[in-house]
Order: sequence, then C-alpha cells, then structure tokens
Amino acid sequence: MERNSKTDGTPNVKPDVGRRLRAYRTREGLSIRRLALMTGVDRTSINNIELGRLNTTVDTLSKLADGLGIELGMLFVDEDRIIPKNKE
Repeated sequence: MERNSKTDGTPNVKPDVGRRLRAYRTREGLSIRRLALMTGVDRTSINNIELGRLNTTVDTLSKLADGLGIELGMLFVDEDRIIPKNKE
C-alpha cells in the first residue's frame, strides 16, 4: 500500500525526486535514452521515475546519479538549489 501525505501525513517524495532527476538530466543535455545507455537503467523506468509513477531502489537512483555526475543526495535537495552547469 502506497503511503502519501493525504492519508497519513507522510510525504510522497516520488514526484519530487522525479522532477529533480529530470532537471539534472536536462541540465546535462541528456535524453532519457542516452541516460539509459550510460547507466543500464531501462528507459521506461527512467521515464516513470521522472513522472513519479515508479517506486525505485536506492541502487537504481545511485546508478542514475552516477550517470549524471551528481551525488545521490542531490536528488533529495530542492530544485531551486540545483546549480546550472557552466557553459564553457
């Protein structure tokens, strides 16, 4: 049974993690397909994580974070703290 803030006060972090994942992926200029190839995580899974539809493991999030060149914890930090990548 999925827990969400509407029924028991526990926040549902799936949509937030998904938004952050997408923000970092697009910041890097990567398509879902390219990130999937880099990490070995299925494209459909990445899409569903980004849309907040899929519960995933820390291992999968770690692979995605590694592929994006970020620390795993950054997927749990507010989007307004995402630093744009320098264009050099």
